[in-house]
Amino acid sequence: MLFTKKATAILLVLCMLLLQSIFVYGWQSDNGDGTFNNPPLYADYPDPSIIRVDNYFYMASSTFVGVPGLVILKSEDLVNWEIAGHCISSFTGDKAYNLEGGTKYGNGCYAPSIAYKNGTFYVAVTPNGERTRIYYAKDVAGPWNYNLLGGSYFDPCLFIDDDGSAYLVYGGAWENQIRMVQLNSDLSVTVGSPRVILSYKNVEGAHLSKVNGRYYLFNAVPAQRLVCSRANNVWGPYGETITLCTAGKGGHQGGIVDLPDGSYWGYLHQDDGAIGRPTRICPITWQDGWPKFGRPGFIGQVESKYTKPIQDKPIKVPAASDEFNSDSLGLQWMWNHNPDNSKWSLTGSSLRLKAVTAKDFWNARNSLTQKGQGPISTGTIKIDCSGMQPGDICGLGMLGDPRGYIAVTRNPKRIIMTEEEVVKATVNNITSDILYFRIEMNFINKQAKFFWKDDNRDWQQLGPSITMGFDWQYGTFQGEQYAIMNFNPNGSSGYMDVDWFRLNDIPGDNHTPQPTPTPSPRQAFTKIEAESYNNHLGIQIEKCSEGGENIGYIEDGDYVVYKNIDFGSGAESFQARVASAADGGNIELRLDSINGPLIGTCPVVGTGDWQTWSTVTCDVSEVKGTHDLYLKFTGGSGYLFNLNWFTFIEGNNDGYLGDLNGDGSINSTDLQLLKRHLLGIIELTGENLLNADVNKDSKVSSTDFTLLKRYILRIITVF
Repeated sequence: MLFTKKATAILLVLCMLLLQSIFVYGWQSDNGDGTFNNPPLYADYPDPSIIRVDNYFYMASSTFVGVPGLVILKSEDLVNWEIAGHCISSFTGDKAYNLEGGTKYGNGCYAPSIAYKNGTFYVAVTPNGERTRIYYAKDVAGPWNYNLLGGSYFDPCLFIDDDGSAYLVYGGAWENQIRMVQLNSDLSVTVGSPRVILSYKNVEGAHLSKVNGRYYLFNAVPAQRLVCSRANNVWGPYGETITLCTAGKGGHQGGIVDLPDGSYWGYLHQDDGAIGRPTRICPITWQDGWPKFGRPGFIGQVESKYTKPIQDKPIKVPAASDEFNSDSLGLQWMWNHNPDNSKWSLTGSSLRLKAVTAKDFWNARNSLTQKGQGPISTGTIKIDCSGMQPGDICGLGMLGDPRGYIAVTRNPKRIIMTEEEVVKATVNNITSDILYFRIEMNFINKQAKFFWKDDNRDWQQLGPSITMGFDWQYGTFQGEQYAIMNFNPNGSSGYMDVDWFRLNDIPGDNHTPQPTPTPSPRQAFTKIEAESYNNHLGIQIEKCSEGGENIGYIEDGDYVVYKNIDFGSGAESFQARVASAADGGNIELRLDSINGPLIGTCPVVGTGDWQTWSTVTCDVSEVKGTHDLYLKFTGGSGYLFNLNWFTFIEGNNDGYLGDLNGDGSINSTDLQLLKRHLLGIIELTGENLLNADVNKDSKVSSTDFTLLKRYILRIITVF
């Protein structure tokens, strides 16, 4: 599917301004105008290794303990990528890979290296603490087999010279050395003894390239910089070393790849907090025989936007959403460890996950994961939990460090939200078997939020936001991931059916969204319950001490929307019932959009408790007719206040400008009456004629008609 430049630009603006919590697309780097935005893949694709074979680029990336693992991606232009396959079908040699007797998070597939020789793709990888494997296949989509080498080579770089000779370059940062060993012709065993080819403090992550007869060795100094050494012989000496870029300006762990026109581009990953380490690319500028990262004038910098390396290739993004109606899982999915294949199946219309026995989410096998995407993304699932048994915990998790989930339980049937296995919020009296769970990952403010709904109720946030992070030592060594999970601490034969997973609510090919009906108008001068909103960002509903419910857990920047509020002939003030155990904040009253006209700001002060209620008021500027009302909440950090209800106080108006038939509303009927008056078909008289003079210049003319039309179309909000 091709997305227009305009649609992409709108998406990016919405993401960066945080104007809404639901987006139509995932990250698309290609702007559709010959340029792209870095990173090409706004997700955790660390330790990249990229080669070109004819007119295609292929990238291998670390996937750690995920299965199937060691992802291979394919692109025609280094910008538009799609997932082609995985090399690793399972991990062997340690029961912890099956989540038996421990976990292997942060282990598994590290820093792979891809190469090509005589019609065969090769990928070298060293599962952490194990012997190095060299996978091989005729097609990157697989099937893949592998040769097991006799040693364990840290961060192996697979290099094949012009004469077909193959080498393995390797070394860890603690060694302060990079070594190389030769491989035999079919890359199945090493030949001879390793040699030290570079001594340099803290280097690892080697990449070796040959350009115009000279060898260039790229190495990462982790989280600090990318350096390059060069030599005229593959064995060195690599006596000269320069810094190509620092982690702050570009990143580390990368190399270069040639384009069909003979130019070069660089690639590397950049530490980026909770999302992980996305891969970025940039043009290479050759200076004094060195491949400098960046364009002239910006050497050492990997910028956020460039002209595409190759033009006129189709826009592609990796698969993300899945309707689960195929006979295989999409390539975007990885199990959190080796799966128990007896505990899951595809029914033809859904994914059936049987409950696995585990003490908690962290130790639960068969959690089905995919990468969170930046800058903001939402993952949503629809489930049928009628097959659950007592003790089952099934739903949608965020796997990383920290971690959390929103899930349904049985006996009692309720929905819970957890952080680090601690229940933070609960909804009781759940009756529906069809439930929807959503997690919003906002990598701009590092906050994750958890939501639920059923077919009778709109989305509700549950529990507090979780501040997302990244932990290589005790976490997963990956960016935060979505995880569909079902476990039971005591064992169970229960199951849940997952109808679909949608990233940013992208529907399946055969899904036709139903139009949302326009809500009936509501009078501004009646008491409007705060929980009766039509849309919102960030708030939750809770029980109110004054009866019914109120909205709470309000933070700076959250908002609620009430559609079609009829202000009649005008409002002069606003009242709200509020409570706050903190310092309070402000309620901004805006019309028709979150950045629409500001008609008033109502201050809220602390009341001593979250359920100690007080009424606050403020004046509002002139507002008439029907509008969507946005209440935007602003203030300091933490929760601000709760809101029970609000109303407006009607102004004392001698006339109602624009209301030409005296029905209390301004709409297309009034516009037609004014048109007929101006054409001499009918004649307005009395108060109706006075109300037709909307610009108050003591005459009724085409200017009034234009203003009235613009008002009805909501181009203007006052006359």
